[in-house]
Amino acid sequence: MALALAATVTSALQAVVIRYGAVRIDPMLYCTGAVIFAAICAAILLYHLGELRLVFDSRYALRLCGLAMAGTVMTTLTLVWGLRRIDAITGVLLMQSEPVYSLLLSILIMGERPSLRQLLATTVVLAGIGSVFAGGSFPPLYAAAMVLMTPLFWQTAHVLSLPVMPPLSPACITGGRFIYAAVVFVPILLLSSPHSLPTLADAHTLIPIAVTGAVCFFLGSITWYAAISRLSLSWTTALVVPGVPLLSTTLAIVLLGEHARARELIGIGIAVVGVLTLVLGVDASRKRPAGELAEAIHPSMS
Repeated sequence: MALALAATVTSALQAVVIRYGAVRIDPMLYCTGAVIFAAICAAILLYHLGELRLVFDSRYALRLCGLAMAGTVMTTLTLVWGLRRIDAITGVLLMQSEPVYSLLLSILIMGERPSLRQLLATTVVLAGIGSVFAGGSFPPLYAAAMVLMTPLFWQTAHVLSLPVMPPLSPACITGGRFIYAAVVFVPILLLSSPHSLPTLADAHTLIPIAVTGAVCFFLGSITWYAAISRLSLSWTTALVVPGVPLLSTTLAIVLLGEHARARELIGIGIAVVGVLTLVLGVDASRKRPAGELAEAIHPSMS
């Protein structure tokens, strides 16, 4: 239970912390620094587990690079640039789209046929997300689209990881994503924003970067996988799915001074009901591995 609570807290922090950093720090420095911190944490863990060498094994390196591009590089860019223009509460609601992408990819790639319950639940989720654009005023469309597309990249990375998990562990997959993503980000930062590097000497820059990478990215991923391995996916889902948007909204109000509009709160509630129905209502006859189901509600890691 403690692990599930930890996964909830770290996941809930993501949109709030990234929103805070995105509007105060050079975006490329923020992306690169956060991923580097996550990569360092992951490398330490993998070294302790004796799995660090697998990240650089020629049999897996190319696929891990692809995973890093889809699951970490693209998601970090879309979240940071998107949350520069929209508030954290709206971002939380838009990211409830992940189970919809999971279902879509299972249909297109795995050839699965959705049940009526899944289709109805998907409609409910989309109705909740649609509340962002109701009422006559809505965030910049390009920023909303970037955040809305982030879960699609997470799910794409999951599909790419299936052929190598096993033999690679979830920790190794996660670590490989962060490590190779750091390799991609560093030269981009040096070419595009070298002037931002001196700001790392300022604690107001370094601390948000470190918290994003070590807590939101790395710890959020590890606690999620640890929780579903010790409890069950159903128990963890039942706690995390409603807990993350509710806690994120509360943190955004308290820490960022945001104001939740009634339509956003209603939309979050509707989306949560749809997500729970979609994830927990998987037909008992379907023999999907726990690893596949786990990605239906990604721990919001980049």
